[in-house]
Amino acid sequence: MAGLEFSVPYNNDLETLDELFKLKELNGNRIREVYLSGPQRYSASGRIVEEIDEAKLVSVMSLIHAEGIRVNLVMNPTCEGLDWYEKENVKEKMEFLTRMHKEHGLEAVTIANPLFVEYVKETLPDIEIGVSVLGGINSTQGAVIYEKLGATVVTPDVDCNRDIEQLKQLKLATKLEFKLMVNEGCLYKCPFRRFHFNYISHKSKELGPVENDSFFAHCAQVTDSDHSQILKSGWIRPEDLEKYGEITHFFKIVGRARPKSMVIRTTKAYMNQRWDGDLMDILSSSLNRYSLEVGAHLDNNSLSRFNFFEKVTTCDHACLDCDYCSTLAKDLITLQTPTRGKLEDLGLTQLIDEMERRGKLAR
Repeated sequence: MAGLEFSVPYNNDLETLDELFKLKELNGNRIREVYLSGPQRYSASGRIVEEIDEAKLVSVMSLIHAEGIRVNLVMNPTCEGLDWYEKENVKEKMEFLTRMHKEHGLEAVTIANPLFVEYVKETLPDIEIGVSVLGGINSTQGAVIYEKLGATVVTPDVDCNRDIEQLKQLKLATKLEFKLMVNEGCLYKCPFRRFHFNYISHKSKELGPVENDSFFAHCAQVTDSDHSQILKSGWIRPEDLEKYGEITHFFKIVGRARPKSMVIRTTKAYMNQRWDGDLMDILSSSLNRYSLEVGAHLDNNSLSRFNFFEKVTTCDHACLDCDYCSTLAKDLITLQTPTRGKLEDLGLTQLIDEMERRGKLAR
């Protein structure tokens, strides 16, 4: 099998970028692209990051291109209000993208809104247009429509990640290249998701501090009351990537809003296709936040003993008649279990050596 390819996040930290460059070829796999946010003036996003101006973006793009890696600009809000569709605003976005593509070699853009997929295709027919996971593609109908509008790459809804047959059908119905998102730790069929990303889309342009995010708080409540939700989420383990060979060899790692420690740890795990630690330490989104708050721990290797991949990819989701995830959660998930990864991500590296000496850190 040919090596796997990865889309990795730039978290607006140049030290992280330098470390990613060192990993651009690892274990026979390679980083195909770095994806990043652009100036908030032109587009909101599905992640909240620090303010970016055009000069800073161009500088970072140059660094990435110098390493022989392509750049994917993420412009994937799910809402920007009524002004989003004003002619002048659309024109300004398209002029910005044209500068990035024609003057600075931008190879790809990721979009959620199908209308903007069409606008970009008409304006820049040669740029690669990818459909964001926030496009919510979970049916042949949706995939076909996005393709007709001009998309060539798609990241399907993460709730499809474990439905291998559905992914095969989506692939057969189109000529789209699939890029699966591997480590987003959102609730399966999350009822908060669309509203949360509308909130984030607006907040990502306002650039103010995020306080009392009610959506994350509610996700945490659901997870805390039912740890089986951790296992039902749509993440894919590093060890299972090659099992998607009939669908794709291209995978996306979440982490634009995460610290260097998490981005590098996760990238290494997936490129090595092996993780011998706490699975929670390489997941993002609500499960990452929950893990850091309560010390939730799940030994990744333990899942192999229970035929996890085979079970969850043949699941009919009749949870009332099945206790597989509930039983596994009771047996394998612990709380208040510190790891090196958690301490690194919380900025508590000064505690690592002492806790290791005392035998208080889990793997």
